[in-house]
Amino acid sequence: MDSRSHIAPLILFSVTAVIYLLFPTRVYYWDGIVFAQAIEDASALTPSLVHPNHLIYNFAGYIFYKLLRAIGADVRALTALQILNSLLSALCAGVLFSILMQTLRSFYFSLFLALLFAFSATWWKFSTDANAYIPSVLFLLISFYLVMPGRKPRPLLTAFAFFISMAFHQLAVLMFPVLALGVYLQDVTFKRQALNAVYFTVTAAVLIVAAYAGLFYLTTGEFDLVRFIRWTTSYSPDADTKFRLWSNLQYSLRGQVRLFFGGRLNSLRGLMNPAILVLLLCLIAAIFFFIFNLLQNLRPAKMLMATRQKTVLLLSLLWIGIYVVFLFFWLPQNTFYRLFYLPALIIVLALALASIRNARAETRALAAFVIAAALANFLFLIYPSSHMEKYPPLAFAQQMNREWPAGTVVFYMDESSDVSLVRYFTPRTRWMRMHLKFMDDPNAEMRNISAEGGTVWFETSAIDAFHLNPDGVEWFEKHVRKETLRELNDGAYRIRFVQVY
Repeated sequence: MDSRSHIAPLILFSVTAVIYLLFPTRVYYWDGIVFAQAIEDASALTPSLVHPNHLIYNFAGYIFYKLLRAIGADVRALTALQILNSLLSALCAGVLFSILMQTLRSFYFSLFLALLFAFSATWWKFSTDANAYIPSVLFLLISFYLVMPGRKPRPLLTAFAFFISMAFHQLAVLMFPVLALGVYLQDVTFKRQALNAVYFTVTAAVLIVAAYAGLFYLTTGEFDLVRFIRWTTSYSPDADTKFRLWSNLQYSLRGQVRLFFGGRLNSLRGLMNPAILVLLLCLIAAIFFFIFNLLQNLRPAKMLMATRQKTVLLLSLLWIGIYVVFLFFWLPQNTFYRLFYLPALIIVLALALASIRNARAETRALAAFVIAAALANFLFLIYPSSHMEKYPPLAFAQQMNREWPAGTVVFYMDESSDVSLVRYFTPRTRWMRMHLKFMDDPNAEMRNISAEGGTVWFETSAIDAFHLNPDGVEWFEKHVRKETLRELNDGAYRIRFVQVY
């Protein structure tokens, strides 16, 4: 390996981490808000932080949040989770670079393809947000690095890395066949191959089952097998799992494009400045440079690969195939699930370019393409997303935070991303769910709040619930203060609050 490769991962980590941290998103992923709220509500490392789909993410986030607070950083949990993801994502780029270097033996191709990964649209966006995908993919990459051909088989270490990945997000389980095959192919005798695969399988299974069973018991205080299975396989109630061939195909094809390119051309409206104009000119120049070099040097490529590269290609294609097939049926509209196989797409692309890696013109074309893609994603997705005014619900939540005094109580009927967002950004308020499971007499609760000098507001779902029957409409019309209505209703969002007495 070129001596430059030893320092390149560190430089790559530093550069990507700085860029991620400079432009954190303000268009938050809904799960990230829920994670941050759970972390701030927890008084310690308690079972309240357990989530069946990502067992340890809230624990890791809680520890990192408390660490930042301990060293004097006055940040909320959401910001801490964004910082953590930015750092872990930069580590992902470094690990992928090392994988590419071992596969291609080409510094320039490895560097630019790692940058393409780091600054691809969906990955970049989620790297600056709070979510469990980034740490899970990091440990998938580490697992894949451990099963690379030519490396000493380490089935137990690979199993542990795979377990950590799955403990961050359950969807990592689909990587199991790839890693099992990788461990198997690392040895030369059938006996050792079989033993390595068995060691990996048994260790991973024991770790995963023990972790799930232990945390389930801590959370529920009992162990009921039926309830345990239902808990481990639970998913969001609003997840649409209906299968429609044509729409699933459209979503799948769209998802591949959105992995690499995102944003809208009109997203810069209101954000133009001289620096942005310079970057736009650089984007245009990079596009023209890419097209010029591509057309000037078009010729058939000879796909010649070494044995180790064929093994990496086999593992990468299996990696892609498993996730693509699964996501064709399971929520294909969610592009962010495709982050789990984005590194494999980069590796396959790297192998496709391997036959022309010594051509200087093709190297320039790849560099121009990566620069153009990064600039386009920054200008039309990342930079606009870092501004609060580009996310109306956040601006609306901040407005309500300024208007609601401490002690304000908000009643709601249904959990939703809007409820989570506004509740998180109005920390002085108290939210109560209007359900008999949570309160015996809502009217009595409202009277107690008023007697204590507080004010009562209804959220959208509570307002809608009172309009479902004549008695509710009559009560609502009698007790609402219509002049206090605050709403965001622009076609894309419908959030309403009104004060009642």
